[in-house]
Amino acid sequence: MSLLEEAQKGRLPGLEALRDYLANELDVCESARDKASLSLRFVDVLEQIEELSSGSSATAPSSPLDELRRKRAERSKAG
Repeated sequence: MSLLEEAQKGRLPGLEALRDYLANELDVCESARDKASLSLRFVDVLEQIEELSSGSSATAPSSPLDELRRKRAERSKAG
């Protein structure tokens, strides 16, 4: 399985392949700087997969960070 092949199947399969790739890279990474960067990307990919899997990003926030983002978005619209 290659990232290219999976990405050509659609966004969700591409993200799932990227998730697996990033997980493998995190397992073998020895650089603290690289591990931090990979971790941020890994978390972002997991969030995107969750949004796509739930069928809608309009569902209730699933974490305090999601709630903070929602409140900020509401404030910026009101301002």
